[in-house]
Amino acid sequence: MAVSAIDEAFRNAVAVGADPDQIALLDNFCWGNPTLEDRLGSLVRACQGCYDGALAYNAPFISGKDSLYNEYNGQPIPGTLLISAIGIVPDIHHVCTSDLKAAGNRLYLIGETAPELGGSLLFDILGIDSGDPPRMPGEPLARYTALHQAIQAGRVQSCHDLSEGGLALALAEMCIGGRLGAEVEIGDWGLESGDGGPVATLFSESNGRLLVEVRPEDAPALEKLFVGLPLTKIGAVSAEVRLVVKSEGKRVIDVDVEQMLGAWKGQAVDS
Repeated sequence: MAVSAIDEAFRNAVAVGADPDQIALLDNFCWGNPTLEDRLGSLVRACQGCYDGALAYNAPFISGKDSLYNEYNGQPIPGTLLISAIGIVPDIHHVCTSDLKAAGNRLYLIGETAPELGGSLLFDILGIDSGDPPRMPGEPLARYTALHQAIQAGRVQSCHDLSEGGLALALAEMCIGGRLGAEVEIGDWGLESGDGGPVATLFSESNGRLLVEVRPEDAPALEKLFVGLPLTKIGAVSAEVRLVVKSEGKRVIDVDVEQMLGAWKGQAVDS
């Protein structure tokens, strides 16, 4: 939990234009009675995760707040850790939003996808209490630095981190934001390890991942920045206002953006 919270806070800041070399962190622990061994043990492990994350991301914890002894009828609340990231955007004219900008632009996935569905939104909806949780990505700063350089150079039209809901939800939110469609192929890149199929590929919540939209003429420069780093072209923005995801040539998602918008607003949507 600690590592995932740090990575999500970090990549959210970088996604909008913050310099990964100038990010600081704050923690907020809400926990049970630390004089009891099980509560204290999980709290210590969360603190160790914060320590590991601070070193991996080269980001100091500058402040925070701890709320302990949160118990009711002898039972603790679920241990919860909130991480906030504060960063510096060097040039306000070089920032990013997450909405898709123009049909024909290319979509790239930054980072590796593993079958890490433990604690995911999908498993929560399905009532599944198992699975491997997301782990710390390998060398996260290198990919975030490359992304920051691309944003500062004006190469990135939109950027969205992959977190709750994984790739599928990030694609949906980018389409809804821009009122544009997207066509994506997942069958030719799949998972970093294991099988899992398209469900794991679409809904895994592996850390260290972002979606970026770039103009065709900026694609070579982006790929050059990411030489040796995990970057995969997965599709393109489409003028047809539908989200289409194919796996090995077969459509696994085909939905109108207006339908997704209605679902987001809580309206009844035809299946």
